[in-house]
Amino acid sequence: MLHQLITRETIVLKDFVSHWKEAVRIASLPLLQLKYIEEHYIQAMIKIIEQWGPYVVLTPHVAITHARPGSGVNQLSMSLLRLKESVSFDRGKEVHLIIVLAAVDNHSHLKALAELSNLLSREENIQKIIQADEADEILAIIRQYSNDVENSSFPRFPGSA
Repeated sequence: MLHQLITRETIVLKDFVSHWKEAVRIASLPLLQLKYIEEHYIQAMIKIIEQWGPYVVLTPHVAITHARPGSGVNQLSMSLLRLKESVSFDRGKEVHLIIVLAAVDNHSHLKALAELSNLLSREENIQKIIQADEADEILAIIRQYSNDVENSSFPRFPGSA
């Protein structure tokens, strides 16, 4: 499922951005252009981070931004922004990969999130993605983990088939 959500069209490669808000906006642009999300979804993600702090930084170098389902999501989707130079979400929260998760409900995204979690559990995968110069390099890593989850005993969530 992850490889169906993060595609060549939803990956953005940049060297750097000036601020975490810019990173969230740039990471969201492919989904906005594809009409998978509305502008107010981007605003909702930024507002949540401003309100609750950098809780979206789940592991060193990686932030997974999101807002509540129904906050401007038209279709289950994900995008990924890869930065060569990190952007600070807060002191000590330096991020190279910003993943936008746009969920339409509370469960349809769980399989993709499990696959993403499996992929990000290995620091070498994070480093390979950070160092990638082309979207196809990232897609190859994503496909490997999508297939691994489909063919493994990794826990499946209800409704994820």
